[in-house]
Amino acid sequence: MRQADISYDDNILNREDEYIVGINDGTTFKQVKYKGVKLFNGKKMLVFETQLHKQLTINPSFHTFTLEQNKDKE
Repeated sequence: MRQADISYDDNILNREDEYIVGINDGTTFKQVKYKGVKLFNGKKMLVFETQLHKQLTINPSFHTFTLEQNKDKE
């Protein structure tokens, strides 16, 4: 694998796991499920789903934290 192909944020978020997500204006989104990434105008965006099954798309430039929620450790 070429060095340029390595992504340093791969597998930080697990699909279908619940998180609390914060953005840089102080807004938090609780109990959202991570769905993956999608392209918007050529830029990768983080995609989550709310409990009401609404899509939440966040520009990683404004993303400040993600807190894992309700994860049972075995």
